[in-house]
Amino acid sequence: MKPNRVFGALLAVSLGFAPMVGAPDDVYAQGQAKQDKGKGKGKKKATAPAAVNANPLDAPTTTKPIAWEPAALKWGMSVKDVIHVIDDQLEADYKPLFKQVQPGVKMKALEAALAEDKATFRRSKIEFGKLPTGLDATPLKGEYTYRNREMMMTLVRRGQTRYFFFIQRNLWKFIDEVKLGEGTFYGKGFQDAVVKLSSVLGVPGRLIPPDPAQNRYATEVDWKDAATHLRAIERNDTSFAIAYEDLQTLANLSTLRSYKPPIENAVDPAVADIMRKDGDSAGPPKSAKPK
Repeated sequence: MKPNRVFGALLAVSLGFAPMVGAPDDVYAQGQAKQDKGKGKGKKKATAPAAVNANPLDAPTTTKPIAWEPAALKWGMSVKDVIHVIDDQLEADYKPLFKQVQPGVKMKALEAALAEDKATFRRSKIEFGKLPTGLDATPLKGEYTYRNREMMMTLVRRGQTRYFFFIQRNLWKFIDEVKLGEGTFYGKGFQDAVVKLSSVLGVPGRLIPPDPAQNRYATEVDWKDAATHLRAIERNDTSFAIAYEDLQTLANLSTLRSYKPPIENAVDPAVADIMRKDGDSAGPPKSAKPK
């Protein structure tokens, strides 16, 4: 058995925001009602839902700055700097465990477990180059693009998974996968989590429905402060995700993602050019001059 599994049970410390003065409990229900408005009993012809403004800059502004753990994480950090922050965080996790053991076999096992946790984070790098990755079949699809110098790292700590996203080797987003259920901080379901976040952040969020055309594959609720955009993302009955994003990077994302993938099922440009030229030359036959 690996050393980090032997002592893993001792690393049970909860994560999350501390509760603040609340917002209306029906924030999610109100937003959902807007989506459902107009759904009759079949008397009227169904129409496509109206486009939803999902510009991060238009998200509701929180009454207090959006915070996270560890506070040492800053937007724009290099991969090396993020690794250093995570090393410090893991060492802090193990510090009370080292105090409980004497030099010897158990201490060596702890040292090996800490070294393995650090190495696991370093090995978690996934480059989004020219070749597709297995992440395209996961809920993370839409959070990254290929051939734009993007990469991701994964940290599993205290039973929670966090994904770090880099663009041009700089940190610009991270996503926490959070458990739901009776007795958890965020409640039993996604609606409970949105209400909790609204309470924590001091303002109801903005409900945004799925839109695959915009690489959004689940219902989201978002907020922002002066520097950060926060998204609550629906996953399933037992979990949801919280995404933190750098607003400055979001404002320049179109420029940073200079490579635009070709549209699926689109006509090849060379073929389109031939078709256009043929169309220009085609036309009704010229009438013969009268004798």
